Parts: sequence; C-alpha cells; structure tokens
Amino acid sequence: MDYNNRIGSKKGSGGIAGDAETNQYRKERLRKLLLSKVDIEADPYVIRNHMGVLECKLCFTTHFSEGSYLTHTHGRKHQFNLMKRVEAEKRSSSANEDKTQGISDLPKRKFMKIGKPAYRISKVRDPVTLEKGLTFHLKYPKIKDDITPCYRLMSSFEQDVEPSNPKFQYVIISGEPYENIGFKIPSFKVDLKADKTWEFWDRDTKEYFIQILFTK
Repeated sequence: MDYNNRIGSKKGSGGIAGDAETNQYRKERLRKLLLSKVDIEADPYVIRNHMGVLECKLCFTTHFSEGSYLTHTHGRKHQFNLMKRVEAEKRSSSANEDKTQGISDLPKRKFMKIGKPAYRISKVRDPVTLEKGLTFHLKYPKIKDDITPCYRLMSSFEQDVEPSNPKFQYVIISGEPYENIGFKIPSFKVDLKADKTWEFWDRDTKEYFIQILFTK
C-alpha cells in the first residue's frame, strides 16, 4: 500500500511515525471501533446475557467478543437469516400498514443538513498478502466540534433503496450536520485485523479516512 501521503504527516511537522507506532495506533482504533456501543447497541439482533456473552437472536449463536460477532454478521448463515427476517417484516408491514406505528413516527434527532461531504475512493492492495480493498477519504470542514464521523457496514438486506442483492454490501458514513453517505461495495468478507481495516479522524484538517481490506 502507498503510505507516501500518510495522515499525520504534515509539512514542517517532522517525520512520519514508524511502522510499530502506526500499527499500534491502528490496533487501538480498531479495538475502540469493535467496542463501540453504537454498532452493538444499535443492532436489534444481538443481546449480552448475564455472563457477558453476546448472543445473536437471529441465528441463536453465542460470541465471546464484539469482533467475533461482527465477523459472524458477515457470514452466510447470518445473511440468509437476515434476508428471511427482512422479507417477513416487509410482508407484515404491508398487511398492517394502517394499524402499526412506523419508525418515521418516532422522535428523531433534528439538525439542519448541509449536503454531502466531498470524498475520494481509491483501490488498494496489501503488498504482502495481496488482499484487495478500498480507502475512503472524506472532508468535513463544517462538522460540529463535538462530533466524530463514524461508519458501519450494512447488508444489502438492511436497506430499501435498491433491490436486495447478496453480492453487495454498503459502507454508510455519518458526520453531522452533513447528510449520511453510502457506498456500494462487493459483499466480500472484511479482514478485521488491526493493520487491514481501520479509520482515522484528523480533527485539525477535518478529514476522515477509512481503509477496508477483504480476505482472499
């Protein structure tokens, strides 16, 4: 991968951090991502039992770490069960459209949207493992001071903008007051190792970087 324009390296600021420091930073960022309450608590199909173990209510599987559960969500079994659940909910929603309260009726956090952020997407490949992937570079010059951009991977069956297609998944990126932005990517298994998939938010330049590598 090309690290010539590595984030954190600015003119007049000295040298770039070594590989060990960079990998350690990425590992810590990934750990925080996996432990983030946003993804786990927002997922309606996972609960933490009295022993602290994560249980997938959709597939009846148990997971001892957030990383294990996130890996499970990209597996064939979870995707298939998710597809069946979504189709069942669509049928139920259609039959009871006038009798149930939709999610649009629930209170929402309000803010004035100012459009979508500028972005650039590049293809990358690990020189050692030859794993292919993508990097996302987004700019949020007018983002709120107390907001840090975040992203999540969304299954094709979780969205209703396009017809469901198991060959694709989506990267959804959020940063208020900008509109959420989504990218359609291949539904390959994501390599969650610390030096493969990571994110970085540069508060000084208001730039957000994401790298996602797929397992071979």
